Amino acid sequence: MKKLDSLLDKIEGTLCTLFACVMAVAILFQVINRNTFQLPFTWGEELARYCMVWLMFIGISIGVKKGAHIGVDAVVNLLPGKIKRGVQIVSNVVVTAIYIYLTVLSIQITLGIRETHQVSPAMQVPMYIVYAGLIVGMFFSTLRAVQATVDCISDKRLQNPDADFASQFTEEIPKEGDDT
Repeated sequence: MKKLDSLLDKIEGTLCTLFACVMAVAILFQVINRNTFQLPFTWGEELARYCMVWLMFIGISIGVKKGAHIGVDAVVNLLPGKIKRGVQIVSNVVVTAIYIYLTVLSIQITLGIRETHQVSPAMQVPMYIVYAGLIVGMFFSTLRAVQATVDCISDKRLQNPDADFASQFTEEIPKEGDDT
């Protein structure tokens, strides 16, 4: 499982970096061309938009890994340990099933777009390439949800992504009378 986690980290990080850099360069080039040289750069905005789409869908997967997606856990936090853990496992299984379903739907949507032979207006890129970001993002999210489920089942301690997330911003507060 650690090898998969490491591989996904590298792929997600590389893709996000690539799309963010291409997006930034395309926008910069468009601004320079428009304001300095008075030349139209018609496909720059389109390229930046499609990079943002891919970046967003891959970002969903990163959010699943970090447990950063919104959830309502006020009631769950009031439950005793074993029940709380059971609810968390069931929740992870449901989320995994939803991502599997979304992956299948994204494949169907992308194949449907491919059949239309639709191309983007400025770059003339087949639109199924843009929609393929949906497949990649949902597939990676499915893998991350499976990881979270396996981790929750195999780990004896409860997962609390909010506590992990908050801990990176808080410092240990010294007690009264402590000079350190």
